[in-house]
Amino acid sequence: MKAKKGIILKWIGVIIIAIFALSPILWGLKVSFTPRYEVSLIPSRLTLEHYRYIFSRPEFLGYLRNSVIVATGAIIIALPLALLGGYALARFHFPGKQFSFLFLVFPLLPLIAVLVPLVTYLNRMGLYNKLTGLIIVNSVFNLPLAVWMIRNFLVEVPIEIEEAAMIDGCSQLQVIRRITIPLMVPGLVAATVFIFITTWNNYLYASALITKPSLRVLPQGILSFIGTWGTYWGGLTAAGMVALAPPVILFFLFQHWFIAGLFGQVMK
Repeated sequence: MKAKKGIILKWIGVIIIAIFALSPILWGLKVSFTPRYEVSLIPSRLTLEHYRYIFSRPEFLGYLRNSVIVATGAIIIALPLALLGGYALARFHFPGKQFSFLFLVFPLLPLIAVLVPLVTYLNRMGLYNKLTGLIIVNSVFNLPLAVWMIRNFLVEVPIEIEEAAMIDGCSQLQVIRRITIPLMVPGLVAATVFIFITTWNNYLYASALITKPSLRVLPQGILSFIGTWGTYWGGLTAAGMVALAPPVILFFLFQHWFIAGLFGQVMK
């Protein structure tokens, strides 16, 4: 009897948390498909007018394009570095390796604390108000967790396979290219999804490093619509749903690999 009560209480807790987490998303989804000026809880009909409106706005398409460029650029820079760093942590022994858990600590540091020197450095380097600077910053700050994710997958790959390939005459780089990378596809996909989601959703770096309207990314653009469109909630929520779709789809497609990369074999 006590066990049944415990299960019931757990499910009640799960349902309450789910409602709390999903209600803003469901509200935004409902408003984005509801005709303008209709405020009923259950809309009498559904419409795509808000989506047609935002996609007819050139600035919104520009925000979308900039976000794709920044997220893709961050993946191109961070993923190869994460692969090499994760390989070193998983395969080599060197002084200080016992402190590799700090890769999980660095992302927890307050980002606002480094924004002022970051803006100063990028301004001196001529990268302020440029997508290149935003790509570099996102690559650097996504690197620690990406390295750790790949390391977690690599420790599951038997080292004997690589040793056998080296006995057959392969160099270290050939082993990585011909043996390790094909076996590491799940880990690389998980790291790619992580870099994409964090870069796509990041508002803080973009708001500090980009001020030109033509270079704004999607999180900035959605916030700027409040001043431009006033209380046009249908357009705002439609833009939010468009921004939400890629991370949600990628996470649901690759959630098993993503979670395994973060928490699998954490302290092995």
